[in-house]
Amino acid sequence: MERAGQISPMTDPRLEDHVVGLELQLVELVEQQHRAEVQHRPDDAAKLEPEIAGIRQEMAATAEVLSADETDPADEAHVLAPTADEVLDGGGEQTPSER
Repeated sequence: MERAGQISPMTDPRLEDHVVGLELQLVELVEQQHRAEVQHRPDDAAKLEPEIAGIRQEMAATAEVLSADETDPADEAHVLAPTADEVLDGGGEQTPSER
């Protein structure tokens, strides 16, 4: 549930941007590690492992924040159609001039 002035984690563009940034960093580090392995530099490849692990942990923590927003989709839906009671009572239909 959102409080006044707060952005839901699912709609927070900063958090979404953060995830994209982490993904880009992870791809770059994994490519560097692979390059080091191909070039027979195991020490360099091993030095990258803690940084890769750290980014993976941060991505997991960010995913938890994103999934923690347990908003009921019904709370977010805006129904424009008349309710069943309005239809049954005849109050749900509008003439074209009333629209």
